[in-house]
Amino acid sequence: MSLLMKIVTMITGAALLMTPFFISRSMAEEECRGVVITVVDSSRHQFVTADDIMTALRATGIRVTGQKICDIPLDKIEQSIREFQELKVAEAYISDDKKLHLCCDQREPVMRVVASYGGDFFIDREGVIMRRHNLYTPNLHILEIDMVFNASQMTGTSIYDSEKTENLARAFELVNYIRDHSFWNEMIDQLSMTRNGRVTLVPRVGNHTVRLGYVDDYEDKLQNLLVFYRQAMPVAGWDRYRVVNVEYKGQVVCQRR
Repeated sequence: MSLLMKIVTMITGAALLMTPFFISRSMAEEECRGVVITVVDSSRHQFVTADDIMTALRATGIRVTGQKICDIPLDKIEQSIREFQELKVAEAYISDDKKLHLCCDQREPVMRVVASYGGDFFIDREGVIMRRHNLYTPNLHILEIDMVFNASQMTGTSIYDSEKTENLARAFELVNYIRDHSFWNEMIDQLSMTRNGRVTLVPRVGNHTVRLGYVDDYEDKLQNLLVFYRQAMPVAGWDRYRVVNVEYKGQVVCQRR
């Protein structure tokens, strides 16, 4: 069960969610008693707030409170809310308390991308491109990528839907692997990718960069690097090398300062 549906369940309890197909004739003639807005993770991400949703509802010109339930166009209300591309899910329904409930689930950014030509944006857990919000600066891995990118046109689309974002999709998979690995999630701060797909990592510890090369076999490369970090770095010192290169299979090649 999704987080949104859990919230819907908690809000309504055992009540039946009232869509136009399930509203009884007597209920349909009743007046709507108000609007209840729930935005999942609103306090954390602050991309879209309950006030934003209410403003969008008012902008439609659709009257709700005091109107007959049968006259409230739920589909049009949902459509207006879904204009917020930061929302993954937006649902409108009437519950047995005779109130209009608007439940929204925000997208969760997992990576920030800074393109050399064309933008600074987020990518969510599902690989959907989001516009960057200045009001929210999450602790995300940052990818600097050498590419031409029209962020305004691509916002709301998936990085898996275009050949233009093929390298970006590969980097996204690498970042997800890093995020899911406790050591690498704490260790790696930034990544950079060249136009031909070669990746460099910037660790939080030490004064060096890691040349990962192409994203192929990144798990094996990171495993070799992990062994090097645990066995060699404590002896040599974390500031001894300028570059640690793991792009060649089974090798760790270092450049001293």
